[in-house]
Amino acid sequence: MPLRDIPIQRKLMVIILLTSGAVLLLTCVSFFTYEFLTFRQTMVRQASTIGKIVADNSTAALAFQNTDDAKEILNALKAEPHIVAAGLYDKAGKLFSKYPANLPDAAFPDAPAADGYRFGRSQLDGFQPVAQGDKRVGTLYLKTDLGALYERFRLYGLIVVLVIAVSFLLAYTLSTVLQKQISRPILALAETAKAVSERHDYSVRTTKLGRDELGLLTDAFNQMLEQIHEQNQTLRQNEIQLQTIIENLGEGLVVSNLEGQLLHFNRAALKLHGFASLEEWRRHLAEFATIFELSTIDGAILPLDQWPLARILRGEQLQDLEVRIRRIGSDWRRIFSYGGVLVRNAAGQATIAVVTMSDITERKRAEEQVRQLNRDLEQRVIQRTAQLEAANAELESFSYSVSHDLRAPLRHIDGFAELLRKHAEPVIDEKGRRYMKTISDSAKRLGQLIDELLVFSRMGRSELRLVDLDHDALVADVIREGGFQKNTTIDWRIASLPRVHADPVLLRQVWFNLIDNAVKYSGKSPTPRIEIGCRVGPATGEHEFFVRDNGAGFDMQYADKLFGVFQRLHSVAEFEGNGIGLANVRRIVQRHGGRTWAEGRVGEGAVFYFSLPAIKPASLPVDATLNPIPT
Repeated sequence: MPLRDIPIQRKLMVIILLTSGAVLLLTCVSFFTYEFLTFRQTMVRQASTIGKIVADNSTAALAFQNTDDAKEILNALKAEPHIVAAGLYDKAGKLFSKYPANLPDAAFPDAPAADGYRFGRSQLDGFQPVAQGDKRVGTLYLKTDLGALYERFRLYGLIVVLVIAVSFLLAYTLSTVLQKQISRPILALAETAKAVSERHDYSVRTTKLGRDELGLLTDAFNQMLEQIHEQNQTLRQNEIQLQTIIENLGEGLVVSNLEGQLLHFNRAALKLHGFASLEEWRRHLAEFATIFELSTIDGAILPLDQWPLARILRGEQLQDLEVRIRRIGSDWRRIFSYGGVLVRNAAGQATIAVVTMSDITERKRAEEQVRQLNRDLEQRVIQRTAQLEAANAELESFSYSVSHDLRAPLRHIDGFAELLRKHAEPVIDEKGRRYMKTISDSAKRLGQLIDELLVFSRMGRSELRLVDLDHDALVADVIREGGFQKNTTIDWRIASLPRVHADPVLLRQVWFNLIDNAVKYSGKSPTPRIEIGCRVGPATGEHEFFVRDNGAGFDMQYADKLFGVFQRLHSVAEFEGNGIGLANVRRIVQRHGGRTWAEGRVGEGAVFYFSLPAIKPASLPVDATLNPIPT
């Protein structure tokens, strides 16, 4: 049985025993390793000491080639039972004497190896130099078995077995007693969890048996149960509230399982379909095909697999699906709007299907009435547009006719007044000549007024030709072509202007009228000054252009009359003009989607503004840096 499946008591005991055994085993292995390495070093030192003694005693025997002395010296090694072989080699490397004497020469190396001691599989081999003073006369060979090491390890093994057995017995006894300190709280938690799981009773609590980590775990477990109990109560209250909300929805709601079995319906769904109780609805989707017939708005009958619930069960998400529904065998017909979706769990698996429905019969009837009204309105608009176009055509024809019919007598008045002046000049006095000049000037001013009225009427009918416009170049052209720079007494202050999207011809007319207005009304100032600039509207982000002068100005209570046709705040005797220029400015700017306004004070000058939509976000100060007038 895997360790994870055994009871906690046995699991703790097994863990304690395994841990104790592993520690003991690791300790014994470390001890054995230490003893093994230490004993090998001890063997090397002992063999080296014995070899040095024998080598020192063998110097004379090798120097004088006395084999009897050599054998006697080697036979003294009988006192060391673990030295199994020894041999003396002369300086030529030939075996001179051996111990035991009965060993064959093949048991000894053919020639001495490098000095030192080396372990083999089952013995320690050593070569010790034999020297007389600084002169080497031969080599001593010693072969020692590892019996002492094995005897020592057998003793240690017996001791280790006894220690491990006693330790395991002690660990088993202690673990049997002490593991209850751990297992009892855990078992108590397990019993409480089992009770909660089986009875769903979150009011039970576990008894705390200590202040250790298991005590903290017990407190945390009891707190968790308390929170779950509170959340369970809250969840039940939320379920009741949700049920109340669902049942009181004005929109019908139906719940189905994934097989098409209808599970729940709110009161609105029952009412929409004319059912009296929930039991009439609690049936399979296929059964409803015998009660209701569904069709599209155009009247095409929908098969069962195209019904809204069937489509939702296939994974479609419906929203505002309009369907005609008819109860078979009756006059009951309505139009429903369906929606719905599959509800999925945390793992993404579908669990139920939810369908929503609302009766839109009256809304569709109202929409049809609105559409009929729109069709009637469109027809009326077409008729009125045709009438308006005809009226505009007649008005334009009338304007040109009036222009022609008025210009002819005006030319006659002006011409005959000039002829009369020349004819009667010798006999007419100064007063008569002044009258004749007044007649001629009035005729010319009336002709100019007629021309400006025609321009004003055409402003509303001409088509806009919008382009990306260089404003600086346009203003410079207006000042140059209008001859305004000839007045050398004017102090021009012109700021850099942003590019705009506008009709160049109409915008040129705007600037001409505003600049001409500023030049005219500042003409009587001893030091006339005209400023042209632009700022960004803080609220709208539009480009707000302005022309400021220090001329006659105006009273702000009459500001609303400035941009009207024939509206003048000064007499013709003071400043010439017909009162149409600013009206043209307002009409042109309004056609570009902008605004016009003005500010002023009597005797202190005026500033006229107009705004145009910005091509892109710009950042301009209220008063930009002023540049001199271009020439």
